Amino acid sequence: MPEPLLTAEEVAGILKVSPSAVFKWAKRKVIPSYRIHEKCLRFKEEDIKTFIERGKGIELSYRRRWDGETPVKRQSPIC
Repeated sequence: MPEPLLTAEEVAGILKVSPSAVFKWAKRKVIPSYRIHEKCLRFKEEDIKTFIERGKGIELSYRRRWDGETPVKRQSPIC
């Protein structure tokens, strides 16, 4: 039997982030996602577990910082 797929809201609850952050990460291919309809993404629980393990100690931030010309995406370690 195929494993059940998670919604962005369910993934957001697991990761303790907003659903919009999950959608941003999926769009940037930071987190694997599966499009099951034109406007419908789903996520495998195993992929989320791998994402958590791979990302331990890293804080993903998409706050924009002005460097004079272009917005900058930054990654900073969690202390």
